[in-house]
Amino acid sequence: MRKVVLRFLLLLLVLSLSQWSVAQAQNRNVTFTVNMATFPDTLPSVNTPVRIMGNVPFTWTATDTTNPQLTSIGGDYWSTTLSIPVGITLEYKYVPKYDQGTGWEKSLTGADTVLGDHRTYKVVDKDTALAVEYWNNTTTFQPQYWRPWTTSPDTMVVYFRVCMFWQDSTQRSQFKEGDTVAVRGGGNGIPWKGSDLSWDKSFFLKREPRPGDGDGFKIPNTAFWSGALRFPRDSVQEGQKIEYKFLMGSDWAGRDEQNNRSFNIPEGKKDTTLHWIYYNNYKGEGRINRDTCIVTYVANLAKAIQTGGFSIGDTLYVKSGYNGTAVQNARQKTMTRLATTVYRVVDTVITTTGRNFQYDYWAVKNGTQVRDVYYNFEWTGDPTSSAREKRQVVSVPGKTFTLYDTATSVAKPDRQPIFPNSSKLARAVLVKYELNLRPAYYQVQAGDTLSDIQGTLHIYKSVVDSIKNWGVWINGPAVGGWATAWGSTLASDTTRKMFDDGTHGDRVGNDTIYTRLVACAPDSPTTGTKYQVGQVYKFGIRAGDNEGGSGGFGNNHLQNIDDATSEFTMSEDWGSMNPKFYSRWDYDNHIATGVNEIPGLPLAFDLLQNYPNPFNPSTKIEYVIPTQSFVTLTVYNLLGQEVATLVNEVQKPARYAATFNASRLASGVYLYRLTTANFVSSKKMLLLK
Repeated sequence: MRKVVLRFLLLLLVLSLSQWSVAQAQNRNVTFTVNMATFPDTLPSVNTPVRIMGNVPFTWTATDTTNPQLTSIGGDYWSTTLSIPVGITLEYKYVPKYDQGTGWEKSLTGADTVLGDHRTYKVVDKDTALAVEYWNNTTTFQPQYWRPWTTSPDTMVVYFRVCMFWQDSTQRSQFKEGDTVAVRGGGNGIPWKGSDLSWDKSFFLKREPRPGDGDGFKIPNTAFWSGALRFPRDSVQEGQKIEYKFLMGSDWAGRDEQNNRSFNIPEGKKDTTLHWIYYNNYKGEGRINRDTCIVTYVANLAKAIQTGGFSIGDTLYVKSGYNGTAVQNARQKTMTRLATTVYRVVDTVITTTGRNFQYDYWAVKNGTQVRDVYYNFEWTGDPTSSAREKRQVVSVPGKTFTLYDTATSVAKPDRQPIFPNSSKLARAVLVKYELNLRPAYYQVQAGDTLSDIQGTLHIYKSVVDSIKNWGVWINGPAVGGWATAWGSTLASDTTRKMFDDGTHGDRVGNDTIYTRLVACAPDSPTTGTKYQVGQVYKFGIRAGDNEGGSGGFGNNHLQNIDDATSEFTMSEDWGSMNPKFYSRWDYDNHIATGVNEIPGLPLAFDLLQNYPNPFNPSTKIEYVIPTQSFVTLTVYNLLGQEVATLVNEVQKPARYAATFNASRLASGVYLYRLTTANFVSSKKMLLLK
């Protein structure tokens, strides 16, 4: 009996050991290694841990400190080894968590069978070290194991990277927008046989792309420059010392670094990255916000109300601290209406006096939160940066300051907020887009170039006479979405071509007012925004993306359709979304400034926005008559009842101004209409008593 019991106990022990062995085999070690040379900030740092985030056993929560943290193993390389159950298909990304925010990689795609939006790996039943992965900050999708260069069996690649940001104002002033960054160097007199690095020529680096998560970085995303230099493997030796230095521009001219730098050819002559450095070792500490400031925001919503993007009763927010300009990024505060159309709020922010501070306004209309359509005409940095779409205090004046965004001018940085109205149209509306092309003629005549930011269809002074023959196209959601490409693709789309020949709704031929009729309706396809009140669009001479002047992506027109009637006219001056560049045109008064009249360029019928607006009790209405005409200028209330006739006579070609006194009328919205034999135009104005 005792033997039977012993055998039974022995069997239980064997079974338990077997189960323990099976349990142990269910987990395997997986080593992850990521190269952060492509991360647009200053790594490594104790304040910038790199974590893995993803599905089980990880989480997608940026604040979850249980997500594995990688360890810096030198230079740009970070690594960790984790024990993970066999059979699990991991989905993950590398996400640094740093002082000002969280840096999310862009999504991935590629030919690998398991690739999708995230990195993936199915854990197999053996310990595995994954190939080195590079943090994905490219403007296009990339496969999981991409490299920021093309590999070659005969060539070693070394990735150089320099940061052109520093806080010392004297040194910073040496590097300006438009400057180039290059590297020169060599190695102990050994012939290079085709190497990219030489003391006799410059290898130009490229400015790195804007990060996928553009907010919160301590160093401006425009500051990093990098390039992959090729070294033929048969021309270098393992351990060989290579010296180099960075310079601004193509020649020395006193703009190179003070001292040489060096690195050694790695073991196996493997491709490698050189950890980023500050140019000339002028260390930029980044943005460390420590000043507690009391900020008062005051915004006038009169224009937003007038254009249909905001209504009394809608919620208004101000958000602040974008791009690391305060401790809390996109801090949100609700604003309170003081009286009429003015809103105000006081907030406490932690920023830095004497440095820039960024913010913007958001409206909640019909349950949808939309951002103020704003473009910083004073911006001097990367034209593709999202920071250009923020309002900015260039230098915080002190611990207590007030920001007034109340200007009526379309060109001033403190202009009133406006918002797109994402509501569906109440009815079908035939929208007439009318474009005054005269600002383009005057700016080009003054010697400026209208640069095509997505092609080569630039408009130079030498071709000003060709503008009329080339014509104009309209592009954007307002006509069913952005065309696949500008240039020949857009030019071939006859539904986006505009006319100045008296057809297609054009009121007067050859008057530099170009027209396009667009049918919009609540049931329009949702591929564009023809079904909603708010419309976004842009114009292009010769179908090129050349209206912005010096403005980059995101610099577009916005207007809201008035769907109270079945027809509505959108009137625009060419370039009005970048009046800082178009200095030869006064967008507030719709007249040329500082240039001579162009021979053969006719005046155009025009009805201008009244000024001031809102008004109490009187306002001025200006209009232009290019040919002798019988002119009627009439004011109506919203019921269509005539309340005043300001002009009713034959007038010669000229610019006119009429004064409307509404002292006997009640507060509200009124319409004024200019009528001639060939031209009819109406606009709204707001009387506030």
